[in-house]
Amino acid sequence: MDFGEQLQIRRKQLNLTQAQLAQKLHVTRQTVSRWENNATYPNLDILVEMSDFLDLSLDKLLKGSDSKMVDTISKDVRLKQRYRKWLISIGILFLLLLVFLGVLSWGRHSQNEMIDRFNPFLKTTYGYALLPEKTPTKREKSTITGSDGKRHQKWMNVPQPVNARVVTNPFGDGEWLKFQVGAIPEKGMNYAVVLHKGSYVKRARLVTRSDIPSLIRSIIGQDDQYMPYTYKLFGPKGSWNPFH
Repeated sequence: MDFGEQLQIRRKQLNLTQAQLAQKLHVTRQTVSRWENNATYPNLDILVEMSDFLDLSLDKLLKGSDSKMVDTISKDVRLKQRYRKWLISIGILFLLLLVFLGVLSWGRHSQNEMIDRFNPFLKTTYGYALLPEKTPTKREKSTITGSDGKRHQKWMNVPQPVNARVVTNPFGDGEWLKFQVGAIPEKGMNYAVVLHKGSYVKRARLVTRSDIPSLIRSIIGQDDQYMPYTYKLFGPKGSWNPFH
């Protein structure tokens, strides 16, 4: 006896209409009709619920069925397992994407040079900066090559990185960056053109005021108007700093 016949006989034994059985199993009456005609088959979850409600063992339902129904249920089980794997994979990828975006966001907020360097959402751009009139130096022991060709160590004043606000357009947009320019050779050379990607500085070169586009000159100020990083919000006595 096939599945449809078993279902129809048991339903009638319990004095149930197709509509009543459908309501109990949370499906439509048409679905029950198709089951009884062996046009379609229930999935494994409904089959288990049907077995409990009709008091028919799964073994009896499946053994009396043709191979088409068993194949359909097996396929349904395999599809569910596949969907579960897909959902897990998509969930992992989504979580990794959130972590990736979180790291990029944190790197931008904290001005992490390494993260900004590999941030695909940032573009490399040129900016212009006013530097201090003299590069800060630090007494360090350096290795130099003498006139005799021999290498030896010597204490020297080594130029240190400078903090400067790099302006990228005439509207004053930009950010404070830290970068190396070496020693400033003469007065009026305390300007720089900076190629950077976020807080990552790729190159910085000393220039004169005349090398800076005219619309940006008035924004970054004269060569003696440099303000240190600590004054980027408020200058002495709480004066507002226009370079922020």
